This record gives sequence, structure tokens and C-alpha cells, in this order.
Amino acid sequence: MRAGRLAIAVCFLIYDLYGETPDEWSSRAENAIRSGNSNAALEALQKAGALPGQTAATQDRIGFLYAVLGKNAEAVSCFEKALASSGDYAPAHFHLGVALWLRNQYDRALPELERAAKLSPKTFDYRYRLGSAYLQTENYQAATDELKTATSLNGTVADAWNQLGRALQKQRDLAAAVQAYAKAVALDPKSVNYRNDYGYMLIETRQADKAIEIFGQILSESPRNANVRVNLGYAYLKKGEFESAAKAFRAAIETDPKSPAAHYDLGIALKMQDQIEPAQKEFREAIRLDPSLPEAHYTLGITNWQLGDFPGTVEQMRAALAVRPDYAEAHYMLGIALKQSGDLDGAVPELKEAIRLDPSTPGPYNTLGQILRIKGDKQGSEDAFATGARLKREKESQLANTLDQGMRGGVMPQPMAAPQADSSKGR
Repeated sequence: MRAGRLAIAVCFLIYDLYGETPDEWSSRAENAIRSGNSNAALEALQKAGALPGQTAATQDRIGFLYAVLGKNAEAVSCFEKALASSGDYAPAHFHLGVALWLRNQYDRALPELERAAKLSPKTFDYRYRLGSAYLQTENYQAATDELKTATSLNGTVADAWNQLGRALQKQRDLAAAVQAYAKAVALDPKSVNYRNDYGYMLIETRQADKAIEIFGQILSESPRNANVRVNLGYAYLKKGEFESAAKAFRAAIETDPKSPAAHYDLGIALKMQDQIEPAQKEFREAIRLDPSLPEAHYTLGITNWQLGDFPGTVEQMRAALAVRPDYAEAHYMLGIALKQSGDLDGAVPELKEAIRLDPSTPGPYNTLGQILRIKGDKQGSEDAFATGARLKREKESQLANTLDQGMRGGVMPQPMAAPQADSSKGR
């Protein structure tokens, strides 16, 4: 009993020394932040953290204010203390997840964001941030589910719709992606990024004219936006207006000479006009700027093949596959180039790999059939030809868009940046 009274007396002594409780010092820190006095805010937070009697909510609030001041390590420590005292306190899980995400500790952050969403499933911010995290870590189905839930909880946040559009786009649900992007633009019609993403998706859903109109409006406001000019050119490519496309890509390059996408797409526009050597120059520049762009290696290899340069084709296809080993088209073209170079034994495994990666394309079966016939494998040759013929008949019954072959095109919307600390506590 005496020890308990002594502890209470010490507590009162400390409170009397500082004159305020942890929550009151936190309020002082918040006011200092609002007035731009970060030094006073840090001093107040240090005092708040030194006082006894802190609840999980108090510790979480102190951590949040540290996060606002950019003191991430201190923030993480506070959130962990909050959870040590109350493991089911959802805001602390959420804020700890965001803080860890900002430190690129995704493996630690994701379970915290998931826990917050599970504890408080109707909190928009938790579902939105979790969906955005899933999107960045390429878990597109989970991202779609979370972002659909988030937009059902609060349909007024433009970025949630835009992120949903990206998740749907990654899953190739293009019609739904268009609708999500359209809602983002309706909520924030001045956003260049939302309009650009929406325009890109309009191209992908065969609405290039409408996309061109949107890109034109953006460029009237921001004429030096190279990404939008690239996407404008891509829209013209889709329409088959190759001169207009080349003009747009050249304008993008004038604005941003170091844009691999602009050089690559200009090469496509030139290739489609049978200007092979100028196209190759652009592909090589795209590769110089971004050697990890497999499409540039692949398409340069195609032009080498068109010129009868089979060793050059082999070189570029191998370069493409070094970047993207599951690039079925590159395996196929490598097989063709090796066959035409006389390396039948080298061609066979490449064609078989192309078939394994994409069993629905007839070309590799036919080329494999030719090689097997030369090598005396009659049954294998007949089986390959039969499968190729069947697939060809199936392909002929479907609409084909030959412009899509080997084309990257445009500037794909990029993954979201790591979520920033909110100005609210997300409760």
C-alpha cells in the first residue's frame, strides 16, 4: 500500500513539474506544427513522451505527430509502444504500417495495414491504403478487392478510383478500368495524371479519338508534358495515322530527349512507314537510355530480321530474354532466327519454350514442324503442323489487331508512390 501511495505521489510530482498531461503536451505539439514551429513541437512531444499515464491512443497520437514532422524512427517507436499496451488498437496498426512503408519495409508494413483493416473494416482510409499497398506489391486481385471496398465506403476520393482503375487495368478488365478512371476525372477534373491515365485507357478500349481530345486539352494547359505527348502519339498509332504519331513523338523528344518511350514509339511509327533504318536508330537510342526495355530489343531484332541480319536478330532476342525470360514472342523469333542461321538444334528448345509460354499461337508449332521434318521426326512434325493449323483456324475466326504485334506503346501508368502520412489519424 505504501509503495502504491509513493508511486502516486511521484506521479503527481511529475505532473506538477510539467504542469500538463501527455495529451495536453501533444495538443501543444499539434498547435506548434500548425503554426510552423517544428522545434517547439519536438520539445513538446519529448515532454509528452516522458510523462506517465499514456494510453495507446496517446502514444499513437504522439507517434503520428512525429511522423508529420518527418521523424520516422521516433514515430515507429511510439506506434510500437501503443500496440504493446493495446494490441488491438487499429489506428496504431495503420500508422505503424504507413511509417514502415515509408521506410520501404514492405514485409513488415503490409501485415500492419492488413491488421488495421481487419480490426476496423469500415474505415475508408485503412481499406484504401491497404489496396494501394497491394497494388504496389503487384497483388492485383487483392488490390482490386480492397479498392472496390474503399470506394464503396467513400466514393468521393478521386485517387481511390484512380488506383482502382490501375488495379483493374493490370487484370485486363479494361471496361471496368475505364469507368474507374472516368470517376476519378469527374471528381478531380483538373488533375493531369488522372486525365492522362483515363486517356491511355480510352486508347486501350478503342476510343482513340476521345483520348486524342483529352490529351489535346492537357497539352493546351501543359505543353511541355512529354508523357502526354507520347500518349497522344500512341493514340495516333492505334488509329493508323503514323505521320501524326511520329510528329507527336518528336515533340515529346524535344521536350524530354531522355524519354525511352518517346524514342521507342517514334521507332514504331517509322517502322510502320517502312523507314527501317531511321526506326532502328530510335530503337537503339531507347535501348541506350533504358537497356532493361525488352520491347526495344525485341522490335530492333524484328527489323534486323526484316533486313536479313539473322545474327543481329539472335543478339537482340537474347538481350530481350535476358530482361524478360518469359517473353514468348522473343523465344519464337529467336527460334526462327536460329533456324534461318542453320542452328536447328538451338532453334528447337526456343520454339518449345515459346509454345510452353503461349500455347495458343500457331507460328511456333509450324516452325517446329518444319525443323522436325528436316530432322526426320515425321510423327512429331505432323503433330506440330496439325496443332498449328487448328490454332490458325481459331485465330482467323477472331478479330485481329496487327498493330499490337511487338508494340509497347505509350507511357503506362506507373505504380503508386508509397502512401504518405495523412493529415488525419484515419480513425
